[in-house]
Amino acid sequence: MNTKVTLHDLAKETGYSVSTISRVLSGSDKYAEDTRNTVLEAAKKLQYKTRRISPNEFPKSHYNIALITDFHEGEFYASFFYGYVQAAPLSNVRISLISLNDPREMIKEYIGLFSDQYYDGAILFIPALTRKDYEAITKDIPDDFPMISNALIENPLLHTITFDGYSAGHMAAEHFLQRGHKKVGIVKGPVSKAESRFRYNGFADYVHQHPAMQNVFEFQGDFNYESGVQAFEAYQKCPVKPTAIFVSNDLMCHGFIETAKDAGIKIPQDVALLGYDDLPMCLHTRPLLCSIKTDFATLAHASLETLIRLKNSTSQQIGLLSLIPVSLVERHSC
Repeated sequence: MNTKVTLHDLAKETGYSVSTISRVLSGSDKYAEDTRNTVLEAAKKLQYKTRRISPNEFPKSHYNIALITDFHEGEFYASFFYGYVQAAPLSNVRISLISLNDPREMIKEYIGLFSDQYYDGAILFIPALTRKDYEAITKDIPDDFPMISNALIENPLLHTITFDGYSAGHMAAEHFLQRGHKKVGIVKGPVSKAESRFRYNGFADYVHQHPAMQNVFEFQGDFNYESGVQAFEAYQKCPVKPTAIFVSNDLMCHGFIETAKDAGIKIPQDVALLGYDDLPMCLHTRPLLCSIKTDFATLAHASLETLIRLKNSTSQQIGLLSLIPVSLVERHSC
């Protein structure tokens, strides 16, 4: 056959789940003889060949991990991937970046191919996926193929490792109060994304808990440069202007600050700005941009170590959430 046969093909042929197929081919003795024979006969019929190497053949010197994402142009994804490039050698990992143009349509097919071949596990970073998408994915993951996510959803189904966005919002508001700002504002990220809601909730809760502060400006952004431009235009029309604004990512903050400068607004004298992610652009903006630092190398190292631990564990995968701490980097904009 010219087309490589996958576990999904065997599942269709036999009527068994991908997990059952995977366990039978791995030599599990937990299945009836009829089930084993059906699977093995289908594998022979379809000329299924596995590239997996038994762990008993020789010691594992490294792990092959697929980093699956809907890669977009820009500093965020470049910084995210570079964090994995830095962390991979420390965990004896060879990392492969897999970019999906249409993740909802392609993800299940690709995971089937990865688990069939030489990958030891996968890390997902696809913020567009919903809980329903994860339900469909987890149904087809073989038990011996570990997978974690770096994208936050509420009540996660996979092990999820991401940054502590709630503490970031809390930290931003606290910094503003310490600097004497009482009237503050926030440019939010997409309401559909849990990361956005966590950042907003942390900020709003801190303001609510401190009667001296007042949130006088909110703008619904979309994590892109244009949202920052639009946020500034909304700020200009605001009857009571904040003296400090937390912008929920650096790209929107860049759009805001450049548009503000063109309009003659002085940063931070007229309005202080604080971004999120601490991307390289923060050092190229004038004034230098204050930002919440998300350490991508730390995120990557924690993710890889967790994935390896899952690979070598006999326990079932469950949806645990681990949060990586963030910090505030002070520069000239706030």
